[in-house]
Amino acid sequence: MDKKEKIKKLIDRMSGLIKESEDIMEQIPEYLRPNQEYALNLCKKQLAALELEYTKL
Repeated sequence: MDKKEKIKKLIDRMSGLIKESEDIMEQIPEYLRPNQEYALNLCKKQLAALELEYTKL
């Protein structure tokens, strides 16, 4: 499997995880929400970096 295919699969996987996390965010207790939002934002930044790398290939 070449690098472009690996990145595409990783992008698809991360997109699904982010969508699922956003849906679950409403069920998280208020005191845990800031930490979860921080982690979600990190995942979104990683996804953006992967998408940028994918477009460069």
